[in-house]
Amino acid sequence: MYFRAGTDCPPAVAEAAGGLFDAEHDGMLPDERFGELERFMTVVSKCGHELRAYDDAPDFIAGRRDADRRAAKLEQLFQRGAADPKLLGLLKVPLYPYQAEGALFAVRTGRALIADDMGLGKTIQAIAAAEILARHFGVSKVLVVCPTSLKYQWQSEIMRFSGREGEKCGTRDQRRSRAAADGLRL
Repeated sequence: MYFRAGTDCPPAVAEAAGGLFDAEHDGMLPDERFGELERFMTVVSKCGHELRAYDDAPDFIAGRRDADRRAAKLEQLFQRGAADPKLLGLLKVPLYPYQAEGALFAVRTGRALIADDMGLGKTIQAIAAAEILARHFGVSKVLVVCPTSLKYQWQSEIMRFSGREGEKCGTRDQRRSRAAADGLRL
């Protein structure tokens, strides 16, 4: 995230920006100062000055704020990280330390691609991440995108490892057909 002062930028806004954004790096907001962004926006608002942002900036800010909150809550819940004993009872089978770390990483970031080699437990890591999200973050639905040939396997693995029922959404054609029957357009 970068700040560029316009020609009509009030001195109070310029001063606040100078203390927050790194002028030596083209006005970039350093990661360690991200938590101070809200205070800066309050200064801008009090000055009555317009702050323009690209459309993706609010989404980026919200995503970072959510990630920071998830990270803080994960640290509180699992103080020993992947070695925390609470993770042993998360699923019906214990996670290996690297699987616990992968599940925590996925929850912490909110978006992750688990790209371990075959046979190392990507499925169980994804199910563990979904279980943490369900138990501690109020998530009630998770979308698994997979080839049609694997949807029944995912359903059975979800039941096997977590004890939860997995719903199948069906193929794109099946969804369109159901939507058409309900009078909807996809």
